[in-house]
Formats: sequence, C-alpha cells, structure tokens
Amino acid sequence: MTFPDTRKLALYQAALILAAALSGCLGATPPLPRDHFYRVSVQAPLGAAAFFPGTISVAPIEAEGLLRERPLLYSDSGAHEVQQHDYHYWTEAPPRMLQTQLVDYLRSSGAATSVITPDLRLPADYEVTGRIRRLERLLQDGGTRVVAELELAMTVDNGRNLVVVQSYGREIEAENDSVEASVQALDTALSDIFTRFVADAGKRSRAQRAASQ
Repeated sequence: MTFPDTRKLALYQAALILAAALSGCLGATPPLPRDHFYRVSVQAPLGAAAFFPGTISVAPIEAEGLLRERPLLYSDSGAHEVQQHDYHYWTEAPPRMLQTQLVDYLRSSGAATSVITPDLRLPADYEVTGRIRRLERLLQDGGTRVVAELELAMTVDNGRNLVVVQSYGREIEAENDSVEASVQALDTALSDIFTRFVADAGKRSRAQRAASQ
C-alpha cells in the first residue's frame, strides 16, 4: 500500500535534482540593465557676444522624427543610419530641453534686458526660433565624437522682419567612449553654437538699427 507514495516521493526528489542541475548549468539570471537619464548643461560666457536692448522670447526648438524623442541617438555605420540607444534617455524631449538651455544661456550671459518664453504671453522685442538638425554620438574606431547642428533665427516686429537665420554645427571628440563624456562634449558644442548665433544676431541687429537712423 505504500509503494505509490514511495514512487511519488522518488519522482519529486528526481525533479528537484534535475532543477538544481539545470540551475547550476544555466547560472543565475543576470539583472536587467537600468535606465540612465541625461541633460545638457550649456555654460554661458562671462559676457554676452552681443546685447539686445529689450526682451527676447525663445520658442521651443523644433525637431522632427527621432530628434523629437528622448532616447539618445548614435551612428556607428556612417552618416546615413541613425539608431536610438537602449536605456539612455534625455530627461526631457530635445525641443524643450534646448529651449530651456538657450533661455538660461541668454539670461546668464546678459544678452538682453530680459529673456522669456511664449508661455508667459508677454510682448517681446525679439523672437528666437530654431530647429534641431543633428544631435547624436558618432561611434567610430578612432574614438567617440558628437555632432550638434541647429538652425537658429531671430526676428523683430512680431516676426515680420528677419534679423538673422543661419545653420550652426559643431563636431567634437568626447573624452572617452562613455555616454556621460558624450553629453559633456555636447555641452561644449551647444555653447559654441549659441555664442556664434548671438554674435551674428547682434552684428546684424546693430547694422539694421544704424541703417534706420
């Protein structure tokens, strides 16, 4: 009467031994990679490249396709293919992130009497708009580089008159192959782009004011 229970116990013990053996062969399940979040931090110069007497309003920097999304972009097979990083994200979408950085840059550098965003619904003397063309890592055999390219424009009189519109690009080698080093290199690239834009806009604005006098 006890044989069926004995056979069940033997099968149960065999199953435990097999499970233990399989666990030893396969090893423990590796932990899932954790998500990483980054933000650019553009440093403003001690003094502005130009001064605009009045209020500048900075709109969100426009973008299309993958450039509107939060995953960091990279290319490792030439200029024609761009991919999204897994587990590496911007803290916010690039259009809003770069708008915030340009506002902070203009305020910190003292480029205008005041710098606002359209959200405040206040009148502005100058309006800045832009579009992201490239913002990515370049993974190459000789090291990691980053590239940033923006089209930036400044208008006056509620957008009726153009001060300047220009595409600005900068490619920089990162200190190492880490994503963090690439983000720091993008900080430098964007600072250079903002500085050149402000200088060009200031030069054109001064020329226009002089011509109207």
